[in-house]
Amino acid sequence: MPEQNPRTIARIIDQIVTELRHARRLLFITGAGMSADSGLPTYRGIGGLYNNKLTDDELPIEVALSGGMMARSPHITWKYIYQIERACRGAHHNDGHRIIAALEDCFESVCVLTQNVDGFHRAAGSRNLIEIQIGRISIRL
Repeated sequence: MPEQNPRTIARIIDQIVTELRHARRLLFITGAGMSADSGLPTYRGIGGLYNNKLTDDELPIEVALSGGMMARSPHITWKYIYQIERACRGAHHNDGHRIIAALEDCFESVCVLTQNVDGFHRAAGSRNLIEIQIGRISIRL
């Protein structure tokens, strides 16, 4: 978020609080940015592991981690799985994950739809999760 004037931020927070006072159900849609505050690097973008570049093997990361690459050259896939694991080691859920989970006690229904596979929403206590993975959807309500 670009730097904002404190008055602008206060006005935005007031608008959110006003809307929440009338809400019974909440849906949070989260992605890589949610876990970035936990120290998990995103694959792409500023500060990402691959920052819109090719891997050391001159491959897009999606290709290096694909099932086809695992079948043809598993050493390449394992090289990048290890690299990602090393970058993520020791990370855990953050205040954002905990706040979303805590809101379950304040509303009739709170649901989280996420593409994250780190398990941080569940670890923070969220119970109504829809976790989307390519080729697979896991729903726990």
